[in-house]
Amino acid sequence: MPRYTFFSFNYDDVKNFKVNVVRNSWLINHAEGTFVDGSIWEKEKSKGVAVIKNLINDGLNGTSVTAVLIGNETANSRWVKYEIVKSFERGNGILGININRIRGKEQAISAKGVNPMDRLAFHITDDGKKIQFFELINRRWIPFSDLQEINNKKSNTLYFEDGWFSNDFGKTFRFSDMFETYCWTTDNGHSNFSSWVEEAAAQAGR
Repeated sequence: MPRYTFFSFNYDDVKNFKVNVVRNSWLINHAEGTFVDGSIWEKEKSKGVAVIKNLINDGLNGTSVTAVLIGNETANSRWVKYEIVKSFERGNGILGININRIRGKEQAISAKGVNPMDRLAFHITDDGKKIQFFELINRRWIPFSDLQEINNKKSNTLYFEDGWFSNDFGKTFRFSDMFETYCWTTDNGHSNFSSWVEEAAAQAGR
């Protein structure tokens, strides 16, 4: 059965066609409808924060992996960061893909963008009961305002180990410490994307 994957990205990378390269590659090898993506909220963005969050939450339902497509400004997107943290909360596998070397609308490559997972972190409280989220703003780690903490739920995933990060109470991890990031072009995403998705799913026990 095809795996449902959520694509998270900055909407500017739809306009320059780079996101479409990845999505179209996925559809060549998988049944139509096996992905949803961050464009679900674009037409509703004027309706407020609560509406966007609900759309993202609904879009993540039924997915098992979140693929973060990293362009020039992705790390500055509030909603990409929210999609990453919510994906973590629901136990999705997560991976990053640098798309800067894909030739876009003007047939040009661009500089490598900052990985948003470098600017997001989670902290397991000393008693192991909570996971708190932080983001890097102006070189300071501050609580992630869109979702500050969750219960450290029991899980059979690799990164939750015995369900309570049993060996990691009091520790902090950047998301990029935990989840792999690839380059679509140099790592041959056309051939390897399905394997990346499966590896992310296996890491999360999905």
